[in-house]
Amino acid sequence: MVSIRAYAALLLSLTIASDIYAQEKVNEGDTTNVSPSFILQEKVRQWVDVQKLRSKEAARWQEQQKQLAGLNKLRVAEIKQIESLITAAGKRLEDATARRQKLLAEQTELRNTRILLQDHIEKLEKGLLKCLPRLPGPLHEKVSDAIYRLENPDPDRPLQNRYRDLLAILSATAAFDHAITVTKEIREVNGKKVELETLYLGLSRAWYVGRSNTIAGHGKANDEGWQWSENNAIAGQVRQAIEIYRKERGPDYVKLPF
Repeated sequence: MVSIRAYAALLLSLTIASDIYAQEKVNEGDTTNVSPSFILQEKVRQWVDVQKLRSKEAARWQEQQKQLAGLNKLRVAEIKQIESLITAAGKRLEDATARRQKLLAEQTELRNTRILLQDHIEKLEKGLLKCLPRLPGPLHEKVSDAIYRLENPDPDRPLQNRYRDLLAILSATAAFDHAITVTKEIREVNGKKVELETLYLGLSRAWYVGRSNTIAGHGKANDEGWQWSENNAIAGQVRQAIEIYRKERGPDYVKLPF
């Protein structure tokens, strides 16, 4: 199939062959001296130029179509990526919302638990404050820091610290109540301060004796504290019990007023 350019060239050559082209110049706007063959040649030239322009525009349009197709492909990929991001963001939002609801529920549960713990601790503290006078001197001294904080409460103090003090006092009290304790104390007897050795049988009773074995007595606790009664007659038995406890003499039975 003959191309447009070949057809135009053939037509142009036939026109030139039938009418030799005039060499003279034609003034602009002068149509009287222009031959029909020249007009035909000009039309053919213009037609060829138009076809060339159409070919260029078609080629340019095809190139633009390729570019647009590529851009469209990129846009489609970007849209898919954005949709994926939106889906992932929605999923994360759902997860975050679920976690938030869970945390709020846990926060409410912890708040309720804290209220219960605080109420429980306050009841324990009030009950223990009433029992403090019953604590023997050595036990009181052992947990003196915790007792001081119990007697001088700080409203801003964390619950775990308050609970730790309660445990310290109660644990030391339980250990003291299940043991025999011998300690040296300075106590006023007959208006004089003397050094005494005291044997505590848990929290129930205690007996004391002076260094010279001439002063002795026994005591027990009530809601006001430890009450001591002098009984010098038991000085020998108390000294014997203390020496047996310290393994300074062999085991034996000792009678003490209870």
